Amino acid sequence: MEGLLHSLYSARSVLVTSGEGMGKTYLVRQVWERLLADGVTCAYFEPATPKTLLTEIADMAGVDIKNLEGRSKTVEVLKQELIQWFSVNRAVLIFDDAHYLEVKFRLWLKKLKDVGVPILLAATNPPRTDLFIYVPRIELKPLAEYQIRDLMEKEAIALGSDLRPHQIAKLQSRAGGNPMLAKRAIEEGFLGIQNEAGDHGRYFDITPLLLLVGIVFICYRFIGLGTGNQSLYILAGIGGAIFLGVARLSYYLPKESRRISN
Repeated sequence: MEGLLHSLYSARSVLVTSGEGMGKTYLVRQVWERLLADGVTCAYFEPATPKTLLTEIADMAGVDIKNLEGRSKTVEVLKQELIQWFSVNRAVLIFDDAHYLEVKFRLWLKKLKDVGVPILLAATNPPRTDLFIYVPRIELKPLAEYQIRDLMEKEAIALGSDLRPHQIAKLQSRAGGNPMLAKRAIEEGFLGIQNEAGDHGRYFDITPLLLLVGIVFICYRFIGLGTGNQSLYILAGIGGAIFLGVARLSYYLPKESRRISN
């Protein structure tokens, strides 16, 4: 968090990214509360329509949203007046779930960034386009096993659960380093819900292992051919054919439903 604060105090924008449930919202809200405690003018925003967001920003900045005739200013007029305000005033803008913001609004935020407005963005797997490609990004990594276990033990105590250490250890496999999934696993264990698979996407990729097995069969086939060992040649050929058949068949098996990305 200190690194984020240092960047914002230096008028630099930052993008915090990760998968769902990895703690982005908690982190940026902590930064927001710290800035408010330090007396910094700042505001925290969740996804909304551009008009709503502009109105909230104008309210923070003290910019009137109505013209002299008492009519609401257009979005474009409000955007220009806010850019003028930010060019001479200092404030920090924090946007959670920024990947849900409309593209045109994100492009306007880039204009604010260009005039020196420090912006903190939190997004889940954001596209590398428009505003996101211009802002330095920090990616939140999955928590270590001991951190997840500690979190789950605290959650179990908070729920008044009587889950044993070995039961918590079994539930831990559902989390995959994801704090949100760790808490949910404890709730499911508390309610007696059986869900062995979990929703995380942190699984071991066995593709290199399959390739290695295929190469071994090919090597044995060539060895059998070179040494004149007909039995080895035939067995390696049969094994290779079976392996390729199983590998091809796996492509046609029903796929798992889409899991939460880490």
